[in-house]
Amino acid sequence: MQISATQYANSLTSQATSQRDFSGVSGEDFMKILIKQLQLQDPFEPMTNQEMIAQMSTIRELEMNSRLTERLEQLTDQQRFASASGLIGKQVRGNVTDSAGNEYELEGVVTGVEFTSSGEALLRLDNGLKLPVTSLTEVTLPQLEQETADESEDEAEVSSQTEESETAA
Repeated sequence: MQISATQYANSLTSQATSQRDFSGVSGEDFMKILIKQLQLQDPFEPMTNQEMIAQMSTIRELEMNSRLTERLEQLTDQQRFASASGLIGKQVRGNVTDSAGNEYELEGVVTGVEFTSSGEALLRLDNGLKLPVTSLTEVTLPQLEQETADESEDEAEVSSQTEESETAA
């Protein structure tokens, strides 16, 4: 049974992609396939220059897509970290479900952020518990800061009312 170079390259490609997805296949892997394809091609029907250029451009395109994917994943991770760390010092509330299927509401002030090995952000609360960011239902200023902000608004309102009455008099 005679195997054409294209069939051989296709079998190598399918083996490589079945063992790992395209993000794991490097340009070097494709160059090895291309060289093997050139070695095994029928000398009476060699690959045309156009076919070779098309394959090489596909290799470059896959490499660039792989690099772009890596950069986007890095950017996403940085954005997730920045968003989660922006919650430090905030009062949060969220619902979590335990392994038995019982739903609980957790509440506390965020004191830190952790990331699991899968990339999930967990908020460390002042009560020692951890709340996944995906379970958040409410984010507010901590109670003490909220009271201070309310008092400042009340003082500003009283001050403006006093100025209005003094200017009217």
